[in-house]
Amino acid sequence: MDRKNPVVAVLCLTLIAASAQEEPGRSQPQSALPPGTAAPSADTRRVVSLQEAIDGSLAAGDDMKIANGNLDAAKSLHALNLSKAGITLAAAGSGSVQGGIGDPDLVKSLGSGSSAGLSQNLQGSLSMSQGNASASSPATRLTLTTTQSFPAPPATVTPPSTIVAVSVSQTLWDGYSGGQTRALVDKSLLALGGKEYAATFARASTIARVKQAYVTMLSAQRAIALRQGIAEKQWSLLRQVEAIYSLKQASSIDLMTARINARSAELELEASNHDLSLARQRLANLMGLPPDADFDVAEIDTPGLPAPSAEVAIGVGLAGRADAAQIDLIRKSAAIDLALARGLSQPGIALTGGLNFGFNWDGTAVNAESASLGLRLSLPILDAGAANAQADAAAAQLAVCDAQFAQLLGNIAADIRDNFWLASIQLSRVDLARQNADMLEAQLELVKVQNQFGTATTQDLMTAMTNAANAEAAWAQARGGYLLSILALETAMGL
Repeated sequence: MDRKNPVVAVLCLTLIAASAQEEPGRSQPQSALPPGTAAPSADTRRVVSLQEAIDGSLAAGDDMKIANGNLDAAKSLHALNLSKAGITLAAAGSGSVQGGIGDPDLVKSLGSGSSAGLSQNLQGSLSMSQGNASASSPATRLTLTTTQSFPAPPATVTPPSTIVAVSVSQTLWDGYSGGQTRALVDKSLLALGGKEYAATFARASTIARVKQAYVTMLSAQRAIALRQGIAEKQWSLLRQVEAIYSLKQASSIDLMTARINARSAELELEASNHDLSLARQRLANLMGLPPDADFDVAEIDTPGLPAPSAEVAIGVGLAGRADAAQIDLIRKSAAIDLALARGLSQPGIALTGGLNFGFNWDGTAVNAESASLGLRLSLPILDAGAANAQADAAAAQLAVCDAQFAQLLGNIAADIRDNFWLASIQLSRVDLARQNADMLEAQLELVKVQNQFGTATTQDLMTAMTNAANAEAAWAQARGGYLLSILALETAMGL
């Protein structure tokens, strides 16, 4: 606008506004956007809260289904291993018939019976055991056996008899404190803990992805509202400049600048619509909704830093990260493997004992008793180096676990420190961007007044509007960046 004719310019703007209001039959546009640009949707769309998004993702997410399935399988396997440490009771019975024909002494020498004719034997046993990591040699076994014999006639030669035997076996040492069954249960418990941590890690990862998608969509929503307002202002200004230009009070450069600004605002709005559509679809996928689900997300409060300092945040992360706990469980399991491998070259010690009672049923009250007590010692003498090789392999695996654990702790501390710094800087950027937006908005109002009194050109006005719009967009972008930086920090801390 020509600075030499400020009064004419003001009158032109006044007449344009008046003519837009008073011209008969001329309707006001519903939006300042150009024809073909989508208007904002009505407030009838479903609004999803952050908690609803998280709950939906946890219920529908494939990662959680896999983790929960693995956890259920680990619980069943642990229950099986616990049963091996418990008490088992088993019963067995057998019967046989033996017979021979011919000379009684010769028949007896053949082993087909005590004498000529038929003889019957009935046997029953009841066995109780505990520590059944190895079914053939449990840590504790108590067996009761009863045998009833009915020899062939004449009964006076070998009368019917009953034998009752009680035997016990107790392993004192087999290379591992508490026995092989204790090692099995310990490793099973560690494996179950690992699956529980895996499920916890999968849940935390799912929540982190949902929060990130939610914040991304929320930022896109905010950008739509912002870009909508900017586009309306730019198209409104373009119509004013076109009117002034028709009155020869604006230059072709003014008109070209206004058109570029309006088109640029339209493209930014179009890009924001695309970003919102994509963000909505990605969040819908995480929530298990149809890809074309139409919904908005609710606003959330701007969170503060989750810890007062980087050192506090590191302490929380080292204590709460599921992946660190998993490696620690693997390390403990490797330590058990090493103890078992070293136990292969150590002697095994077991205590055995038994009582036997025999009764004859010929009316003579003849009976017999016997008892035994023993100590069984087993010691490997030559195994071609297998035990040492297994112990070396277990020791090497334990050393690898120690190195991985130390490396992970160092990486966790570095990640938390970096993300804490980024979140702190981003928070300062949000405040700075807000101050800059306020300043440029005030400057725009000043330029509007100056333009009305001819001390600022149309170019000055359009530049001020562009600067204010860019500052507002930068502030919105800084807010979204801060929310994402907080999510990254919380993920690094294992929250």
